[in-house]
Amino acid sequence: MKRLNIKIYGIVQGVGFRPFMSRLADACRIRGTVCNKGPYVEVFAEGRDASLQQFVAGIPEQAPERAAILKVDVHDVTDDNAAPYEDFSIIESAKERGDIFVSPDIATCDKCRAELFDPHDRRYLHPFINCTACGPRLTILEAMPYDRERTSMKEFPMCEACHEEYVSPESRRYDAQPVCCNDCGPEVYLLGHEAVRGAAAIKEVRRVLAAGGIAAIRASAASTSPAMRRVKKP
Repeated sequence: MKRLNIKIYGIVQGVGFRPFMSRLADACRIRGTVCNKGPYVEVFAEGRDASLQQFVAGIPEQAPERAAILKVDVHDVTDDNAAPYEDFSIIESAKERGDIFVSPDIATCDKCRAELFDPHDRRYLHPFINCTACGPRLTILEAMPYDRERTSMKEFPMCEACHEEYVSPESRRYDAQPVCCNDCGPEVYLLGHEAVRGAAAIKEVRRVLAAGGIAAIRASAASTSPAMRRVKKP
């Protein structure tokens, strides 16, 4: 068995890079860890030579679509006293100095769009729908490294269903920091009509716009939930 220390530089924040590394490790039968260090993602990978070669080659070849890898540093780890890894896991981030490249906000992907307009989906008309392939990045970021507790989403604990997606490697929301739904995320509402919230608020504003009216959107500092005011056409 051999152990490698791998550092990946570039746009590797907010693009689903850590869950990608976890899936790649499982496919290559690699044990170890992946951690977000801010300027780079750091991986400790343990396995047989052939598996490690396949793993390292797969990083640039299979990287998430929105990632932009500038450099991959690979070094052997020689520590005879290091205990073997039991599996591959995403571990807590640790900030280090250096240039940081964060993905900009990414437009809604086709899979999220399909959920958004499916009346039978639990995220039907949820305006903050997202996954590791799309959604807010820079606009919610408060500090680095990019983790939920350092974004405006820290105010919104995940519901049980969202948390299950967040921790499930087979989910496309695995380790997606902004993950939320109609039950646990931010919501829109009508100013002056606070009881009209969520999909009902969106439908009401759509009705006003269709009738020739105007709608103004304001972000609420208290909850980061946008509020919408109906304005009738003069």
